[in-house]
Amino acid sequence: MKRFSHLLLAFILLLATFSWSFSQTSVQKVATPSWLRPLTKKAVKPNLDDISDGYYFELIEHQINLATQTKYYKDIKVLFDQSGVENLGQVQVTFDPHFQKLQLHELKIIRNGKDIDILPKAKFNLLASETELSRSIYNGSQMAHYVLEDLRKDDKIVFAYSIVGANPVFEQMFFDSYYLQGYEPTGLIHLNYIVPNHRKLHFKSFNGAPEVQQQSVGNSTNFFWELTEHKPVQYENYTPDWYSPLQYIQCSEFNTWKDIDQWKNRINPIPQISPSSTLQTFVNQLWKESNGQQYEFIRKACDFVQNEIRYMGIEMGEYSHRANLPEKVFSQRYGDCKDKSMLLATMLKNKNIDVGLVLANTYKSRGLQNDLPSPYAFNHMVIELSIEGRHQYIDPTITNQGGDIKNRYFPTYGKVLSTLNRGQLADVPQKVVGDIKVKEVLALEGKFDATLDVTTTYRGNEADNIRNYFQSNAKNDIQKQYLDYYTKTYSKINKVGSMDYKDDSKNNIVEIVEKYKIKNIGKSENGSTKKYISLIGSNINEKLPEIMEDRNAPLDLPFPTDIEYEIYLVNKAQKTFGVYKENSFFDRKAYTFGKTLEIKADSIKIHYTLGMHESFVEQADLKQYYTDFADRDNIFYNGFYLDTNGYATDGIPSLGTPTSSHEVNWFSSIIFLISVASVLWYIIKKYNKSKPIIIKPYDQVYHEQIGGWMILLLVVLIANILALSSLFFFNLSLFNLNTWQAMDHVDGVSSFVYKVLILAETVANTLIIIGLIYSCILLIKRRDIFAQTFFLITLFMAIFCTLDAIAGYFMFKQYFNKTDDIFTKYEDTIRTIIFFCIWGSYAYKSERVKGTCLRTYQPANTVHKAEKPHPFDEDFLKPYPMSEPLIETRVNEDKVQNDSMCLDQSSNQNAEK
Repeated sequence: MKRFSHLLLAFILLLATFSWSFSQTSVQKVATPSWLRPLTKKAVKPNLDDISDGYYFELIEHQINLATQTKYYKDIKVLFDQSGVENLGQVQVTFDPHFQKLQLHELKIIRNGKDIDILPKAKFNLLASETELSRSIYNGSQMAHYVLEDLRKDDKIVFAYSIVGANPVFEQMFFDSYYLQGYEPTGLIHLNYIVPNHRKLHFKSFNGAPEVQQQSVGNSTNFFWELTEHKPVQYENYTPDWYSPLQYIQCSEFNTWKDIDQWKNRINPIPQISPSSTLQTFVNQLWKESNGQQYEFIRKACDFVQNEIRYMGIEMGEYSHRANLPEKVFSQRYGDCKDKSMLLATMLKNKNIDVGLVLANTYKSRGLQNDLPSPYAFNHMVIELSIEGRHQYIDPTITNQGGDIKNRYFPTYGKVLSTLNRGQLADVPQKVVGDIKVKEVLALEGKFDATLDVTTTYRGNEADNIRNYFQSNAKNDIQKQYLDYYTKTYSKINKVGSMDYKDDSKNNIVEIVEKYKIKNIGKSENGSTKKYISLIGSNINEKLPEIMEDRNAPLDLPFPTDIEYEIYLVNKAQKTFGVYKENSFFDRKAYTFGKTLEIKADSIKIHYTLGMHESFVEQADLKQYYTDFADRDNIFYNGFYLDTNGYATDGIPSLGTPTSSHEVNWFSSIIFLISVASVLWYIIKKYNKSKPIIIKPYDQVYHEQIGGWMILLLVVLIANILALSSLFFFNLSLFNLNTWQAMDHVDGVSSFVYKVLILAETVANTLIIIGLIYSCILLIKRRDIFAQTFFLITLFMAIFCTLDAIAGYFMFKQYFNKTDDIFTKYEDTIRTIIFFCIWGSYAYKSERVKGTCLRTYQPANTVHKAEKPHPFDEDFLKPYPMSEPLIETRVNEDKVQNDSMCLDQSSNQNAEK
């Protein structure tokens, strides 16, 4: 590669030296042309706050004379700031000396209303510009360059010139495009096309650009725009290449796309191979090796052109669009897209394979059908073949492609112009034919040591890309780049052995395995001795551009993309984690995204998926995209605390907060103990002695024992007590110090409000558990206050869970999974409400409960001899007969109560005596 670069540089210098004297005659100083259309408007001074470089264009003028093949340019720049003086210290013009001449008309500085003419003394230097050299293309273009002297603030620089001549490859046909807007304001724009009356030039306006105006002048017509109300347009990053918010126009003498195809066929016909040439011998050899199988021959020919013919173009003059002869390209072993496509098409045609040359645009993958037909609508050439009705595009400039020739990746160029399609625009199938799967396993070995194993599998076009990357770079350099990538996260990381690279070109699968050793893993938290580790989904995050909420332009996406990214965190000593799951997924028009997080046994698995359906996000879907990926810290950051032995603790990774340290938060523990003591004191001293007020039992006993649905109620009560107690006492996250510390690190949530909510949940759960246990005791004892107590407890549970869910929603709605249904989000709350509706209502209305639970409060050792024993005491077990009238029963009971009162009064009187 280095040798090739040196040879290329020497070749360029040789050509530049050769063309120096030739270019000297291509620059002239002449008077301003007389055929120009004069200006009729004055420039408007723009708002200087909209300008960034310290200068603005007072005038931009562009006039083209089709008859003389002359393009006239003039601009006036105003330097209103010192930075403008630094940015405008030179003037320069690029042209192609092979078919163009440069005419300089005017160069002056206007200072304090006076003209300072510079042109007579100005000596322009000619430099090789080579505007496409970065793409390995030498086009022979040159630059006339001059450095201005003595520039000052508030100066105006006036520069006018013409470029005469047109590329003969276009056969005297004219076409052009021009932007009437820029990203900074302009005082006046004047665009004029002088067209002979016998020629037909088509015009089209885009993005609301004004329509062309006409003015007849002798044997020609001026088609012009003269605009002063120029408003700048805001540029936005990550805008697709095909999209432009600027107003622009196109013009062309070509009528249809078929005219372009016919022009292409005239300048680039697929030739016959000379029978005696070395190329013919080579083609015959490939055919023999393929045993006459067409697809095998296509694969061999394609591999040769893609990989053995290096990409480099000498596109001087008409060879900007005309391909070199295939024999020449085969011999020199290099060429540009036209040369490589022509060579491959010639080889295939030689064996009677139906093949054609195809024009494509690597930038404009959308909207090409709306353009006026012109050669400038395309910047790339590929081939298309047809075998037994099956069509396939092949790009000969892509290197190191693997897999079956029928399934090879072809870029999504949008619409292309195909000869096999009868010179019409045709759609390129847009599909994903490859994917990437990344698996990272971070194993914690104790003492803050860890190993990192990374396995990355590439398929389809992704395998093509990584294969090309490995073949064009040194393996040690690649491994160093990979190590530097992980060093950003783990500062004490070192590779273990060499990177393992496996290439299955037949199935087009590439696998890369990396192994690393990490010392002193973890970072210290600010203001604490605690350490934590971060698992960041950077492989997915870097594929998704960040945007502002008020974005207007469509968003460019890296299509095609299909990535699965798995991160495993493993405690090798089998220190177990808690149980936690997180699941989010959404499928939008342009993309799909998913994240699952699951903690099992001694490992944590984080799984990301990202796929692109389209190459961009439409304007109508930008707000949804912003909402989906606004909270990237929560989506892609997963943090875990490390214990004193260097192992990860369980927790809530999506929030980056752990919850299982052995350190106890004494404040929450004291609140719990106070709540328990307060509730027990109230029950024993007050409530247990009370009488039912809300739900009163019957006056007589209908059922001696607990039966019917009350048995199921007792079972439900015991089950709920066990479940809540297990959750509350054995999963002691509310009493964990880390849980309370984590409340200070949740984005978008007030730490104080969060802690108040946790305290409320602690107190409420304490009341619920004690209330359910107390209700269970009352039911077993068949107390008269059971129905009332149980009803109030279930009502409290329903109300509190509802309020808690509402508070949680407003505090943490940014963390909720938008795809979950209502029941999934509020499952516990809904179950609590259903529990109240079923069992609370049963306790409130059940005749069985009211006829069973009638026992009143009886303090110990308070039964007097004269008192009638309670019906359920040991000496009185026989129930009241069901056939007795209720009125008579009440009369008997009143009599007993009166007799009892008399006995009490008599006893009291005797005691006083």
